[in-house]
Amino acid sequence: MKAIYIMLLSIFMITACKTEKKENNNTKEDSKMIAKNINSTEKERKEINQLIQTLFNEVDNRNWEEVKSTMADSVYTDYTALGGDDGFKSPDEILTGWKALLPGFEKTIHQIHNEAIWVAGNRASATLDAIATHYLDGKQWTVFVGYDTEYIKENESWKLARIDLSLYNQDGDTTLPAQALKNVEEGKTFNFKESVAKETVDQFFQALEARNLDEVLATMDTNVKQIMPLSPGNFPKSLTGIDAMRNQYTDVMSYTQKYDREYYLTADPNTVLVRYNGIVTTGEGKPYNNYYVGIFKTKNEKIIEFTEFFNPNILLNSWPGLQPETFSVHKSGATTDSGVSREKVSFTSNGIILKGHLFLPPGFDTSKKYPAAIVTGSWTSVKEQMPDEYASLMAKDGFITLTFDFTGFGESEGQPRQVEDYKLKIVDIKAATDFLISHKNVDVNDISGLGVCASSGYMAHAVAQDERLSKLILVAPWLHNPEIAKSIYDMRPGGTDRLIKAAKEAKVNYAKTGEMEYVLAASELDPLSAMFVPENVFDYYLNPSKAAGKLYDNRFAISSWEPWLTFDGISIGEKIKQPVFIVHSESGAVPQGTKQFYELLSGKKEIKWLNEYNQQQLYFEKEAVNDAMAAVIDYLKK
Repeated sequence: MKAIYIMLLSIFMITACKTEKKENNNTKEDSKMIAKNINSTEKERKEINQLIQTLFNEVDNRNWEEVKSTMADSVYTDYTALGGDDGFKSPDEILTGWKALLPGFEKTIHQIHNEAIWVAGNRASATLDAIATHYLDGKQWTVFVGYDTEYIKENESWKLARIDLSLYNQDGDTTLPAQALKNVEEGKTFNFKESVAKETVDQFFQALEARNLDEVLATMDTNVKQIMPLSPGNFPKSLTGIDAMRNQYTDVMSYTQKYDREYYLTADPNTVLVRYNGIVTTGEGKPYNNYYVGIFKTKNEKIIEFTEFFNPNILLNSWPGLQPETFSVHKSGATTDSGVSREKVSFTSNGIILKGHLFLPPGFDTSKKYPAAIVTGSWTSVKEQMPDEYASLMAKDGFITLTFDFTGFGESEGQPRQVEDYKLKIVDIKAATDFLISHKNVDVNDISGLGVCASSGYMAHAVAQDERLSKLILVAPWLHNPEIAKSIYDMRPGGTDRLIKAAKEAKVNYAKTGEMEYVLAASELDPLSAMFVPENVFDYYLNPSKAAGKLYDNRFAISSWEPWLTFDGISIGEKIKQPVFIVHSESGAVPQGTKQFYELLSGKKEIKWLNEYNQQQLYFEKEAVNDAMAAVIDYLKK
């Protein structure tokens, strides 16, 4: 299996650079073309978002023909995270399984949110979060999950082609699915009674919107209980009694709030289910827009208990007094209570504004000078992924560190978007060096360049060209030259020649129309994507529990193929005079390229092999990232 993994990784993974600029791209004509392209893409996204809503709403409504209409003829499903199976299935096969389970629940509610949709021609991918509550006989089983999905466009209509579930958390009675299966087998039906709870619960929401604390409390029983099973560790899991409610809701009365809500009857007239989302502005003026499924129980027209499921990550990012657990999208970065602080910064590169994060060490002293580092990530990545993870950990050990989005990526400016061009990326790294040099607390004689994966080659070139970077650090480097690239990409349809030809044609087309052609950056279905990663071989860029989501644009500009396939990140080793330290794995990306590069280095050099980890693990898994960073810090502090 290990050998197969390495082979597939070498064949399908790719790790690169960024954006091309079109001359005079601020002209009125170019602006019109860019606006046209944005509007076209937005139309496609709306269509896909509507498909997503239809799929899950009609599943809850048991409208199976409508559900089937959202699917392609063959759909890859992966529900192994919940004990299900995976593989390609027809819509009828999928629905047979769902029909055997879901109608056995009294009610299911899918609260879909956080959709991130990326369109590339007739292919698209989307990630989304969901709270799915399954209710039966007064009990519930709720899962908080992420979905990684792909779509194909057939006859001018988008269809679901893949759905892969990741389990974040769950709560409730895990035996309910077995009972639901039995209910279906026995033909059980449910008699939904007119709710006497709905009016009371609606009064509760109206009082919240009116910001009237007395009316909020008037809807509740003296011994009311609020249960919040998905709450993060630094937020209450439950509140009991009217005094606890008063304490919790007093500050909330200063928030402007609106709740879009839908009510669902149950067999118990005193229990009502509610799907709702809050549109809230806190007392600090920050938006707090969360998504909920609520189970409200009443007695004598008073709420006696309500269980409220919501997205804890939205809470951590927006609720007053709270903050995310770490400085990155994963738990492998430095914790936000570690003493490290992060500032949002910006600087220019060739007239383009780049957005970055500056990490300052614990106990930061404005009268001191600190060693510093620029940290960059894999191709197509954004700063919030592996760059922030490594940079925040490095700051924890006393360094000022800088991450940033390259030209045309993430929050940075630049058109067209998502272009991997080593020339631009090297220039951007030099601009980042200018920024650090100008910081009064940076020791200008001790600035390292740390490249992860594909940016290792760009960082190596920047260090060779810029003596202000005193050390080169490479983690899980992807280092190739045209010969290695050809050996990998000749296995694609048409080989490297076809890809380079397509890149040249895309550049000409962009010059004429202002419209860049894209493929998906990562896909499990499309062999023409930049990273074709079937069967979860390398799903870092697809999985919402790893790197996927709104911060990451899962597209790859076709014009990128030429600079990527002709780039030489190996021979530059001959020109590097600064000390070099490398952390890699034999199970990582193209280790042979790293070995060739290492042999060419003539100065001080060290390499450490962490063979217990693969490439993907060195991006985001806590233990792997910590071990890699420990080796880096040990080297830098010798």
